[in-house]
Amino acid sequence: LVALLVALLVALLVATTNHRSPSAMPTPSPAPGASTGLAVACGLGCLAVGAAGGALIASNLLAGPSGADSSTRQKGPKVSCCASAGNEEDVKKAIMECYGSVAKSGKGLYDQLVHGGGEDNKKTVKSQPTSSCCGESNTDPVALSVALGYTKEDLESVPKAANMGLGCGNTRTIADYKSGEVVVDLGCGGGLDAFIAAPYVGPGGRVIGVDMTHDMLSLARRNRKTDLKKYGHCEFRLGEIEHLPIADNTADVIISNCVINLSTEKQSVFNESFRVLKPGGRLAISDMVLFKDMPQKLKKDLRLICGCMGACALVGDLKNMMAKAGFEDIKMTEKVGFSEIVKGWAPGTGIEKYCTSMWITARKPDDANNPKLISLDTATPDFDLAPQNCGPGG
Repeated sequence: LVALLVALLVALLVATTNHRSPSAMPTPSPAPGASTGLAVACGLGCLAVGAAGGALIASNLLAGPSGADSSTRQKGPKVSCCASAGNEEDVKKAIMECYGSVAKSGKGLYDQLVHGGGEDNKKTVKSQPTSSCCGESNTDPVALSVALGYTKEDLESVPKAANMGLGCGNTRTIADYKSGEVVVDLGCGGGLDAFIAAPYVGPGGRVIGVDMTHDMLSLARRNRKTDLKKYGHCEFRLGEIEHLPIADNTADVIISNCVINLSTEKQSVFNESFRVLKPGGRLAISDMVLFKDMPQKLKKDLRLICGCMGACALVGDLKNMMAKAGFEDIKMTEKVGFSEIVKGWAPGTGIEKYCTSMWITARKPDDANNPKLISLDTATPDFDLAPQNCGPGG
């Protein structure tokens, strides 16, 4: 602003010097170069105005919103107990950042204060570890997963990096895998449940994991490569569970572990699951649900949403969604005692009064008119092994 004012003052002085008022002095012919001087002065003034304006615009772009300092500009959005959910894309972005960080760091979301009550309760929670959907740093992932229903045999049989202490149950216990079946895992993460399913369906079957987070997908693919003989029939695809990258009538069973609660379009998840299942195919889900409605303050808390609690749907609403999609034999069974685990995820919020974990099963009706529908889905388990310059899967 100072530069702008000085430049304007100089321009005015030069202009008035060469063009004084006719009433103040005689009107001889203009001196040679007078017009040129005026043009130069005006030009300098315009340049100064442009430069000053450009500087102001640049400073505003660098500064960002009013009041933002340089430290704020350098950091991405942080999920905290105080952050309020915005639109659906904001929520999805926050979820991807949280779980992407888990995949890259190998640490549970407890370290990022998504569980445990945030910074204020960090010390208290560290001394009171609990089993967690998103994991705690002070508890071994194996111990966490055993508390959630996995056996040590399950966990010792899979790549160590696949188990990050995430989830709210062991889907193997309700999936009833059979040799030769095709399993689809919605929100597969590092591949834990997919790898557990692999030996049950055998090399004659297939396991397809789907995740929207690039870092989780990369982790699952790296884990697969630790034993291609054992996991060669597993594959992991980038995609959203609301828009599955899988052909119609492909899966015998769809599993999902503490993921559907995160979706902002749950009806689409069930619609897509119905499409992808073969006639007679089944759902075997472990997820967080609401047994009674919770206050809006809890629903809007990004930390609770990313921690698998804030965006849960009511039991009745989930049943209606599945029925609307076309499912039959819908059953939802509460896990006894899980409220104590939920209490440890967000101490002091009272969230355990509203949500818990349930087993969710359902079946796609048989199609008497088309008993042997054939899926056009092509297995591409080694697509991520393609040469670097060989298309998008390299």
